[in-house]
Amino acid sequence: MKHHFAVILSALTLATPALSDENELAGTGSCPGCDLTKAEFSGQALIGANLTGAKMEDSDFSETNLFLAQLDDARLDRAAFRNASLKAATFVDASMRDADFRGADLSGARLKGADITGARFEDAILCNTVMPDGTLSRDNCN
Repeated sequence: MKHHFAVILSALTLATPALSDENELAGTGSCPGCDLTKAEFSGQALIGANLTGAKMEDSDFSETNLFLAQLDDARLDRAAFRNASLKAATFVDASMRDADFRGADLSGARLKGADITGARFEDAILCNTVMPDGTLSRDNCN
């Protein structure tokens, strides 16, 4: 009986890695390399979060405050950042294919080397934002 319990417990642990990673981020504000695939963080304050190298495909960060967040080398394909505050965040060499940044504020953000293929930036603020090719955007500076 003890053996069966251990096998079930091990299977449950393997089946829910993202939950513990979400708890780590919520508790420490840092989770480099975490698996946050399909995570729901909309409307939260994750100021200065270290998410370097994290997997966040299909996650929802809409209306989230990610001021000064570190998202370098992160995988953000199809993630939603609608109306999020991403001021001074870094996305260096991140994969952001088909991500949704509509209405987001990326003032002062760094996207150098990022893959933004198919990403949506309608109504986004890209004021003093370093774009993937290294150029400085001045879009929507007021």
